[in-house]
Order: sequence, then structure tokens, then C-alpha cells
Amino acid sequence: MTDNDGTATVIGVRSAWGAPVQIPIGDRVTVLVGPNRSGSTSVLFALAAALDPAVEFVPARDMPFQPDATAGPEVRIDLPPTVIRVTWSTDGVRQVEPSTAASSGSVVYCPVESTPAQLVARVAPSLRDRHARQALSSAVLHVARRLIPEITEVDVECGESGCAIRLIDDSGALLPDPQARVPVALGVAMHMADSGDDCALVAIEAPEAFLHPAAQETLAIVLTDMAAAAATRVVVATSSPFAVPRASTTVVVALARDGAGRTIVVGTAPGDRPQSHLLGGLLRDDGFAAVFDRLGRVADGTRAVLIVEGGTDEAYLRHVAEVLGRGEMFEGVLIWPAGGAMGAALTAIVLRAELTVPLLVLLDHDDAGRRARDTLVSRFDFVRQRHLLTYADAIDGVPAGVEAETLFELDFMRQFVATHPQSVSDGERREHGITTVGLTASGKATFIGWMRQHLQMSDAGGWAALLDLIDERLKGIACQESTGAK
Repeated sequence: MTDNDGTATVIGVRSAWGAPVQIPIGDRVTVLVGPNRSGSTSVLFALAAALDPAVEFVPARDMPFQPDATAGPEVRIDLPPTVIRVTWSTDGVRQVEPSTAASSGSVVYCPVESTPAQLVARVAPSLRDRHARQALSSAVLHVARRLIPEITEVDVECGESGCAIRLIDDSGALLPDPQARVPVALGVAMHMADSGDDCALVAIEAPEAFLHPAAQETLAIVLTDMAAAAATRVVVATSSPFAVPRASTTVVVALARDGAGRTIVVGTAPGDRPQSHLLGGLLRDDGFAAVFDRLGRVADGTRAVLIVEGGTDEAYLRHVAEVLGRGEMFEGVLIWPAGGAMGAALTAIVLRAELTVPLLVLLDHDDAGRRARDTLVSRFDFVRQRHLLTYADAIDGVPAGVEAETLFELDFMRQFVATHPQSVSDGERREHGITTVGLTASGKATFIGWMRQHLQMSDAGGWAALLDLIDERLKGIACQESTGAK
């Protein structure tokens, strides 16, 4: 997080009743996540109503109904350099401390029910001027085309009854209001900044609605860019992990309801740090969220991704390559431990849709590895001889039961077991003419350190053949993709 982050404390507003709900506010973008009815909409409204008197607070609607919700309604906001405390009376009268003009400003508040016309009303007085209308049209078009490239024109009209705005695509059709809502909101905020109008906050509910996941990822970039360009803060409530900006100026806040129905904060994280513990609830599986964590940090210059089942696989590959004098083959290659065979399959499915670099999956040739391989081939159109490898591919006949440790020379594995407690091994087994020394989970962890101290070229066994296959596959994929082959 940054030195310019702030906090907002909400008491007695909608679902935020009982104990104060303290929300960290990012320097640029704050993302509120949580299941349905968790309170993200309540928090979004509370911030907008506190900062902008034009956002109406209706006691019958916006005060909690619980009999013990006696505190509030109150919102305290510390957003450097602004510090304010806002309260409302039972008849909706708004009071601000300190009572200064600088203590609040206009808010672009965009709940799901808002329309483009309502959003434009925020700047309607200035739109009597033709140049102002053109400037607003240009700002909205700039945002809209980044999210929906087919938008070709934005038309702003003002009359006695107010202002209207229309987004038109390349077929001449009008973009429906629900789809135009977010581009208009962001464009209005940009227009306000360009016009010198004080925009205290941009608050958007479900900005990802109606956008394809790829466009949602663009939205995450747009939110950060717009917040920086307009020198304002953006708070969004979203159900999409794709819409989370992976930047240090972002704060992710996970909300939930406790047993009494009160909104509580269950976790926070900077946008450039792991968020799987916060985003797992959006995806029903923390594994998906962990993939997005890593995906957001794929370094520029990565030339290929090699997905493996676990961290021991990565440790073996890198050290064996160094011992065999082939460490350079993994330069620019991201080796991605995925947490098991099906985790590798899941990671491959997501990454193939999101990345353009060559991708290869390396699996054990056991039952779990074969299930993962068959899932990718039969259900997701992965090509066995292109995208998938098993450790058994480095051994003649591709025998079943081969895993990473099988590729080391048998005497090398026996030497490790002989010099360590019995707990490192679960015994030897012989299948299809191959003897394998089985290691326990703790044994594998111990073996990594021992291997790094003792491995010689003569101990590498089938690893040289495996490295040849990996190198061949990655180069082959790169060549096929550069020529457009499927």
C-alpha cells in the first residue's frame, strides 16, 4: 500500500450497523468484493453520500432496521488531505465536520440502476456550451472505445428537459443504457477533471457488467489510468476477479455478513500482492483465484510457460539443467508449480486463454496425471503431442507409474534413502521393468537439498532426454504459433 492510502469508517448506514466498518481506501482504486448481499453496495453508497450532498440520504431506506442499530448514521473519511465526518439526522439532514467548502466535492456515483442521462446530469450546467459538449463526447468516446472498440460515435444533446448522451456503434445501432453506463461514468469523471471541476470520488457498482472477461481486464487498466489522469480515487464493487487492477495503488477489500447480518471486513490486500484468500469466494474455488494471482504477475519478457505439478518439479528441473550445463534453456521460461495434476490442468486452461506465449504442461504418468491429461485433450482441445508431456515420455515405451524421481539413477536414489531416516521413503516398487524409489512428502522436501549437494552428471539418468523434449516442444510451439498453425 502507499503513503496516500486513506480510510473510511461507516456506522449505521444500511447493512453497516453495529460495530464500525473500517474500509481502507487505495491511493487510486479500491475494489470491494464479496458474495451477494455482503454490503459492498451499502459501503459504496455511504461513501458517495458522505462526500456529495447531491447523493440523497433517505432515512427510511438508508438507516438500518435492526432494533439494536442505535449508533449512526455516520461516515468518517480520511483521504489525504481531506478529513471529514458526516452525520444525518432522523429526518435526513446532512451535517459535515469540518463545515468547509473543501471538505467535500462532486461524486460520480454510478449504481447499477443509474442511466447515462442521470450521470450526465452531474455536469449538465456546463453542457450549454458547445465546446463542453464536444469535450464530454470526446472523453466518453475515449473510454468507450477501449472497452468496446466497435463504438464509433458519442452524441451529447441538451435541451430544456435536460441532457442526453448516446453511444453509437459501427453498425449505427445505439448501445443500450446498461452497457453505456460505465463508459459514460468514467468519461464524465475525465471531463470533470479536464474542466477543473472537483471530483472527490468515482463510485461504480458492477463495472464489469456486460463485458467479456478480456474487456474486464482492459477495464482494470482503464480504472487505474483514469484515476491517475483525473487525480481522483475510484471505488468499485465487483464480482469479477478480471476487473481487479494488479497495481500497488489498488486496495482489495473483502466484505461479508456476520451471523447477525452486519457487514464486516474479512480481509484486505494490495492489488500487487496475492489475493486468492479474498477472491476465492468469487470463483467457488481458491485454485482459480491463485491462478489469477500468478497471472497478474507474469513478467514482461516471459518467452514461455512450463506448468508442473509442484514445487519439487521446478526445483529438479532447474538444478538438473544447471548440472547438465543447460541452465540457459530456462531463461525467460516461467516454471509454474500448480498444486497437483488437476491444478496443472486448471492453470493450463486459464493461461492458454490469457497468454500468447508458448505453454507446455508436464505431468506425472500416474492415475492423477493421466486424468488431467485426458481432461485437457478430450474437453479442452489440447494437443497431446504439442502441449503435454509426462516424465514417462523420456523413457522408452512410456511406461505407467513414472514420476519425476524415477528419472534419477536408481543408485542415486538408494544412496539418499540409505543415508536418511526411514521416514523419507515408502519403499521401492517395480512396474513395467522399472524400479522406482518412492519418497514421502517430507522425503521429497529433504531430497531437494540433498540433491543440490550431491547430484553429478552421471546421476541425472533420464533427465537429459526430458530436457531435450521440453526444449523441442517449446521451440516447436513457438514456431507453429508464429506461422498461425493451430
